[in-house]
Amino acid sequence: MICFLAYRVGLTLPLLLGAAVVIFLAGHYAPGDPVQVLLGDHYTPEAAAHMRHDLGLDRPFVVQLAAYIVHAAAFDFGVSYVNPARRVRDIVRQTLPISVRLAACAVLLATILGVTLGVGAAVYPRSVVDRLIQIGVIAGLSVPSFVTGAILVLLFALRWRLLPVAGWGSPQAAVLPVIVLAAAPLAYITRISRASVRQVMTEDYVRTARSKGLRAPAVLLRHVLRNAALPIVTTVGMAFGYAITGAFVVEVIFNIPGMARVAVDAILQRDYTIIQTAVLVYTTLFVVINLVVDLSYAFLNPRVRY
Repeated sequence: MICFLAYRVGLTLPLLLGAAVVIFLAGHYAPGDPVQVLLGDHYTPEAAAHMRHDLGLDRPFVVQLAAYIVHAAAFDFGVSYVNPARRVRDIVRQTLPISVRLAACAVLLATILGVTLGVGAAVYPRSVVDRLIQIGVIAGLSVPSFVTGAILVLLFALRWRLLPVAGWGSPQAAVLPVIVLAAAPLAYITRISRASVRQVMTEDYVRTARSKGLRAPAVLLRHVLRNAALPIVTTVGMAFGYAITGAFVVEVIFNIPGMARVAVDAILQRDYTIIQTAVLVYTTLFVVINLVVDLSYAFLNPRVRY
């Protein structure tokens, strides 16, 4: 297991290095001049040259790329172009935990409910419960998150006044954003759980376990769920990725001061340093999620290690 872990971690390092190079190239050759944006009405050739020297933008391309990679590895992303008094590293430390907590709560809720509903639909196929769950899955996959968020805010915050409209910091304020962000992952996990459990329940070893007199709950827990877990684990990993990207919409709707909201503001203000850092951070999160999924595979199915 240790060798497999070292092998997978070794594969992620070149991937992160390549991602950092691509992100730097995209920012370097993106249309627009950050110096002109920063200077605004005070733009002059002399002031622009002075600012480019201060920001290191007048150095050779290879030197800039090497400095970017070295500083990123040291978790030093420089300062914000719009607000030079704030270091990007401090912004990430303040906002990233909020986005991660939001996504983690949404995925946890989606996983618990999705696996439960999926198993229930698989155990009772073509029943009223199964049909209702399938209708809910279609609705969760079809309705965009901004529509779901608007409906929930209208009902629970404005009309019934049960929950706050926006913000972050209290359990009540987190209810609506977590529900909105968990809607689509819940539908995906429910669908995959139902299909995976249904497939495993038709296997010969499950019929053999039943013929030996094992009770249905024992068969489900000992034989069905463990063998049906691999597709579900993959879907949960994908759901976490969806929750991270879906946070861009949810954090804007509910005015949550997370990393996604900061990235949206940086795009509107052309704050290239924060934009590059946000893309790199989210790329790293995706790589880490895939690594965790691979390790989960190795734990659930030892044959994957070889």
